[in-house]
Amino acid sequence: MKNYIKKIRSKIGQESFIHPAARIIVENEQQEILIIERVDNGNVGIPAGALEEGETIEQCIIREVQEETGIKILDLEVIGISSKPTTEYVEYPNGDKIQYFTVEFYSNSWEGNIHIHDKNEVKSAKFVHREYAKQLPKNEASTFDSLEYYRANRKIRLT
Repeated sequence: MKNYIKKIRSKIGQESFIHPAARIIVENEQQEILIIERVDNGNVGIPAGALEEGETIEQCIIREVQEETGIKILDLEVIGISSKPTTEYVEYPNGDKIQYFTVEFYSNSWEGNIHIHDKNEVKSAKFVHREYAKQLPKNEASTFDSLEYYRANRKIRLT
């Protein structure tokens, strides 16, 4: 848990609150997608994270990808904004509740090699076949719908 969320949690406990966040589809030249395996719940997903004080949403997702996977994002596209409570509400294994307001990104412009920096958060990271997206949690899988919508309409998807 990051400092900003820790500060909020110290005041409100495990109660739900709305928090800005970002998640990203990162694709390699083979059109495989980058996934991570989380330590806290064992779930697999795409890189994502919550906005910290003093950073922009773009800085947030670039930081999160680098922390979680070791690669550096060079160029980003906003493909969607997801704020639907039924999709963005999360209750963590420790009982913390949160509703995210998530900006969705896409990138195929990055550099570096996969290397886990925070082994307390991420167990593994790798590129997998795009079909794997169907196995992701609902909120993360919907990011692929946003990418399809963005490519077809050249505007971001709002959900």
